[in-house]
Amino acid sequence: MRPSVRLALFSIFTIPPCAAPNGATVTASLDEAPASLVQALTQRIGKLVAPGARFDETDVLITGRNRRLIFIWNAGTRWIVATEHGGYVYNDPIFVYDLSPDSQSATFVEERIAGPKTVCTIASGIVKSKRRAR
Repeated sequence: MRPSVRLALFSIFTIPPCAAPNGATVTASLDEAPASLVQALTQRIGKLVAPGARFDETDVLITGRNRRLIFIWNAGTRWIVATEHGGYVYNDPIFVYDLSPDSQSATFVEERIAGPKTVCTIASGIVKSKRRAR
């Protein structure tokens, strides 16, 4: 008789909770984000699964989705979208967009690559640099 093996589903990458810095507000999900931002982001990277939802963290395909949302912050017209990107080399891309004053268009500004331990710091730095630029 062979012993049974019990597998637990858990993330191999732990991202600490990120508090939005002063001057930034949190948007809970893509459903609550401006449509122009969601459209621009989807065109750039494809569909994202919700925070905490299962996705393919490694190159082993299980769900067929290799991108997951971490958080969305905005400071004025600047929007910061932190994501997880699974695959052969896991990473946490942070996408920065500026929305037009009427929120009808989103312009890509930059992408920064972070890791689980640096995503909060890098995203906070983007917000702080926006405030200094004013």
